[in-house]
Amino acid sequence: MKKIVLLILLAVVPLAAQQFGQVGTSGAQLLKIGFDPRASALGYAAASVVNNASAVYTNVAGIEGINKADVAFAYTPWFAGIDMISFAGAYRLQDIGVLAVQFTGFSTSEEITTIESENGTGQTYSIQNTVIGLSFARHITDKLVMGMQAKLTRESYYDHSTSGFAFDIGSAYDLGFWGSRLALALQNFGADLEPLQGNYRDYSDNNLEKGFSRVPLPVTFRASFTAEPFVSEAYRIRFVADLIHPNDNIEHYCLGTEVLLYDFLAVRGGLKMNYDNESFAAGVGFKGEKFLGQNVRFDYSFEKYKVLPSVQKLSIGIAF
Repeated sequence: MKKIVLLILLAVVPLAAQQFGQVGTSGAQLLKIGFDPRASALGYAAASVVNNASAVYTNVAGIEGINKADVAFAYTPWFAGIDMISFAGAYRLQDIGVLAVQFTGFSTSEEITTIESENGTGQTYSIQNTVIGLSFARHITDKLVMGMQAKLTRESYYDHSTSGFAFDIGSAYDLGFWGSRLALALQNFGADLEPLQGNYRDYSDNNLEKGFSRVPLPVTFRASFTAEPFVSEAYRIRFVADLIHPNDNIEHYCLGTEVLLYDFLAVRGGLKMNYDNESFAAGVGFKGEKFLGQNVRFDYSFEKYKVLPSVQKLSIGIAF
């Protein structure tokens, strides 16, 4: 236990010393978007609590909590009228571990406008971002779980496109009291993305034609702790705290609370600290096993932004 605490301190202290975020310096931004409404409702304080197929978005080690099989579909109406969808599915390979796949992305068509044709020229171009992932997790000991994920990300803007590979590694450790767990995850690390194909004209530099540059992936480190100090037959109360450090911003601190009533209704809330634009989140979840006879879950989240419009997310999951 002392070794684990020491490792966390060694990782967190150097990160806390950096106070200036390098905003806008990484690519593949789709990798940074959370597609799990439960995690979103907790203010992204979720790396140590998600234990179904949606764990591929927060901490891949969480898929080890699946008994046999699990699938999750999510719909996210994003900014600027962009609708995103995601799918995650996981299957337990007996005593070997849990294998999972994910697909997330969006595609939109935009009409070209010019100064002369402000209402549109009749010509359109498409924008597409996709992520395809394959992951695996298993118990290393009776208390320690490890997981890994490989992801192919692709971005396409009109006639410019690029693709690359990103990798995740995650862990979760059962501390043995109050249902508490400690989780560490490193997401989206790998080689820089290749430059977008094609060239562009830099109108701020004498209309010169230039090529695009390589950009780093949005590498993110997460440390998470959760505990359930209040448990009874009627309710369970869980508290979660996460530290999130992206390579293109300063550290974020997230606090979340989840109250589960009669193993059916979950009420969630989260506070996001040290963010420029995000503030708090809330949501609910329903489990249908007790009343529907099927292990179906529905999750909803609402995220409040200071300047940008609020974001709502919906998902349905089925455990087999």
